Amino acid sequence: MGKEHLNHYRGQINAALHHINEAIQQDWTENSIGFQESMSIENLAKTFGMSKRNFQLCFKTFTHESVGEYVKRIRNEYALQLLKEGKYNPSQIALRVGFANPPALYKFFSKEFDETPSEYKAKFLTETVAPNYQDVEYEIRKMAATPVLFLPYVGNYDDYAAEFFGDGSWDRLCNYASTHGLLPENEEDMGYWGICYDDTDFTDADKCRFYACLNIKTFVKLNLTDEIKCMSLPAQWYAVYRHIGAYNDLEAFYKAILQNIPSGYQLGEGRILERYLNSPRDVNEAELVTEVLLPIIKQK
Repeated sequence: MGKEHLNHYRGQINAALHHINEAIQQDWTENSIGFQESMSIENLAKTFGMSKRNFQLCFKTFTHESVGEYVKRIRNEYALQLLKEGKYNPSQIALRVGFANPPALYKFFSKEFDETPSEYKAKFLTETVAPNYQDVEYEIRKMAATPVLFLPYVGNYDDYAAEFFGDGSWDRLCNYASTHGLLPENEEDMGYWGICYDDTDFTDADKCRFYACLNIKTFVKLNLTDEIKCMSLPAQWYAVYRHIGAYNDLEAFYKAILQNIPSGYQLGEGRILERYLNSPRDVNEAELVTEVLLPIIKQK
């Protein structure tokens, strides 16, 4: 299959990857069989309008992993994220992420780490916060459901925002939105967003998933073959933290704010968002301003 022919399927593979990314973070406690069925090659190929052979070939070409390898890896890494966050015990996590039963998760830990889930989690309880992030301020903010155009990427988080402001990913989204009358009426309402799905404690740097997003005034249904995609960020309460400085300092900032959840709240379900209030094309690294939005819910 030639490069041009492969690129013809990029939109469908992007849609499939988004579908898998979102499905992994659903709660499968009552439907582990449904998880396996929804992730089958046959179901995915049919859903995204491709033959099974073409889907397998294109998926591996774009991701360098088979469908099964990809699903297994990001499911396991999501389980590790949930364990680190401490919201659920190992048995609950096993069922939420689609393991057949809790012992299957313990078997995974024994094979991969030669330790139990509790032993693995204990390592993160001793993490220290960088001195300059000891007292991070925040505000509580309710965000309405927000439609966005997005382009998905895979690679190193340290390079994402700066690289994509430079090579025009958000420009592509702006041009598309402008051409189709989707830009917000007021320029100050425009938002440049990033979604980082992965934790670099678990995921290889070159396999981290990132969405470059631009908010638009209304949701639009795009063609399956379009490389640009559309989704809605759900209505959600967030703890909003402001970072000033280089993007490659954000990892230490994340470690600090995840230990500084507002009193009376806990980390909620949903995506952690980044909003870029200026651009490395316009200011130097020390002046870059990034809002980090942690989804939160009140403790019961």
